Amino acid sequence: MTALTSSSSGPRVVRTTCPYCAVQCNFDVHVENGLALKLMPTRECPVAHGTVCKKGLAALNDLRHPERLIDPLLRKNGELVPVSWAEALAYVRGALTPLLDSNPAAVGVFGSGSLTNEKTYLLGKFARLALKTPNIDYNGRYCMASASAALNRTVGYDRGLGFPLGDMAGSDLILLVGANIAETLPPIMQYLKAARDRGGLIYSIDPRATVTAKVAGQHLAVRPGSDGVLALGLIHLMKRWGKIRPTAPAHGLAEVLAQASAYPPERVAAECGVPESELLLLAKRYAEATRPLILTGRGAEQHAHGTDTVQAWLNLSYLTGHFGKPGGGYGTLTGQGNGQGGREHGQKTDQLPGARSLRDPRHRAEMAALWGCAPGDLPQPGLSAQNLLNACGQDGGIEALIVLGSNPVVSAAGAGQVTESLKALKHLIVIDFLPSETAKLATLVLPGGMWCEEEGTTTNLEGRVQRRRKAITAPGAAREDWRILCDLAAAVGRPQGFEYAGFRELQDEFFRATKGGKADYSGLSAERLDRASAQWPVRHPDGPDTPHAYAPTYPTADGWATLHVPELPAPAPARQLTLTTGRLGHHYQSGTQTRRNTALLAKNPAKNGADHGVQVHPETARDYGLRVGEEVILRTAHGQVTLPLTLNPGLRPDTVFLPFHWPEAANLLTDPGTLDPHSHMPAFKATAVTLLPAHAQVFSAARGRLEVILG
Repeated sequence: MTALTSSSSGPRVVRTTCPYCAVQCNFDVHVENGLALKLMPTRECPVAHGTVCKKGLAALNDLRHPERLIDPLLRKNGELVPVSWAEALAYVRGALTPLLDSNPAAVGVFGSGSLTNEKTYLLGKFARLALKTPNIDYNGRYCMASASAALNRTVGYDRGLGFPLGDMAGSDLILLVGANIAETLPPIMQYLKAARDRGGLIYSIDPRATVTAKVAGQHLAVRPGSDGVLALGLIHLMKRWGKIRPTAPAHGLAEVLAQASAYPPERVAAECGVPESELLLLAKRYAEATRPLILTGRGAEQHAHGTDTVQAWLNLSYLTGHFGKPGGGYGTLTGQGNGQGGREHGQKTDQLPGARSLRDPRHRAEMAALWGCAPGDLPQPGLSAQNLLNACGQDGGIEALIVLGSNPVVSAAGAGQVTESLKALKHLIVIDFLPSETAKLATLVLPGGMWCEEEGTTTNLEGRVQRRRKAITAPGAAREDWRILCDLAAAVGRPQGFEYAGFRELQDEFFRATKGGKADYSGLSAERLDRASAQWPVRHPDGPDTPHAYAPTYPTADGWATLHVPELPAPAPARQLTLTTGRLGHHYQSGTQTRRNTALLAKNPAKNGADHGVQVHPETARDYGLRVGEEVILRTAHGQVTLPLTLNPGLRPDTVFLPFHWPEAANLLTDPGTLDPHSHMPAFKATAVTLLPAHAQVFSAARGRLEVILG
């Protein structure tokens, strides 16, 4: 692969990776006079083969945005005002040092699945070595955590896709369970189309008829939260039809099959809200397939029972002998740009680099030896993401929070409560490159680097590690994030372990830190990645990478898989309206970049109306007496919003949809307190909701005033 072409002066071209989703497409950035002038997709990309979605193609607009943060901002007299780095770091010293001396657990760290592997590693090291706090977690807890938990407890390993994307073309049946890849991971559509062109069938299992469902051609519109029940129904039928042929010996087989006996087609059809005939047709097609592939997305995973939902699909794949088979089996579609690497190298509260466990004495000793401290100096696991945010500003909780590359004011469940918690902090330090809603609440904002202003590596959804290369220098006083973390360590008087001569020293330390872990990158180097990308584990500099990760035996105590009996909730009442949240194709995550990107907004002039409104089925609107464009109220136990109504005939009549890219919308309604017991995932995808016209509230308020007057 061509890494970089340049001249000592004049124009040059730098190959790097896209700042958006977990496909991690490659493109060439054309630079002249220190400015990025254009970017071009490259056919040499090992993943996308020359395709880049509209978000990636518009990424240069993010670099040039007039709101780009270029100076530290310190809150004075209620306003954020530009200050020098010296003053900013003096604030950090005065704010954090007393807390660290008396109660390190009062300081929290909140990271991101968008960070490079090196920054992920450094953030975890910074929290545990410089701050000595147990309370670090990241926004990936809101994305792939349930699938990660299910994979780890089943086969001891979490590489979202344990196979190259190209294998998908050989699948004869692909089940997309709560996965809208046409809008969230567009370059993968080429692999789905290749499978379809070879005669494969593609099912979208989703309460909405998304763009993906229309391309797939087969759509099963299950009730939100019922995906796991559907999997149990398929296991029931596979058992009835003699299709149980486990991939390898495993613990828990008998118990899982016994549970499935209680899920005959009539029960499953009723609980999922689908015709029994459609369920039986899907089961027949799965039974007849030779290489069926199950891919889960956030629709299946973002529930208080998300781990068990994924477990049910994993069980189906394993029991029928397809798990780990090229072109078949199970995988989760990682969403964030470095969502895979971001969940491997230490920013999870219970994790050390290389996907080691912070609870394992051997793993603690290995990392302590590298970092030059005693194993006992490393804190035990602390609060996971949602609990960390909920504890902010509370008595005996978090008093200071450092946020890097995340916007929980928009992305966290119960965003209204989270916002109030962040406002109650003594100190909120945000490192970012644009003024997110979270940054606007900060006591200190530090201007960080953007994607082509830094070096590093990212790991895509198939475990493929690629180089991100620096093309330009950050503007003004903005600094690369890794340098900022080292500055913060020095500011609190703990620079030991953070005095790197340059980025390459940090990168080489990161690769060494993964040696012997499940996610072993120790055979990698910048030079090797210049020659070709590699799928982990890569254990030796001259050794092979691992395109297929899920062949038995597994990295468990005895080499066997362990299938668990899923614990799924009772079905929702038949007439209950359920709110589900999701993405739109021209936006990304909390929208910090895409809501400002002029190229993307120009293609979607309805941004301020329909595209972030409440979507309901036409029958639902008719039943409630609502009209298109009318302001409606959505109310849950956790909050209330008023938004314009739009119609979506591809949505289930018992389901309401809201995109989550905007503040003052979807996550004001979601539950911040009920979490998956295994992954600590909030229930983003299924919240009981009340729908009513906005004028009903006005009428009610007016009637109340009238009653007071008459009284």
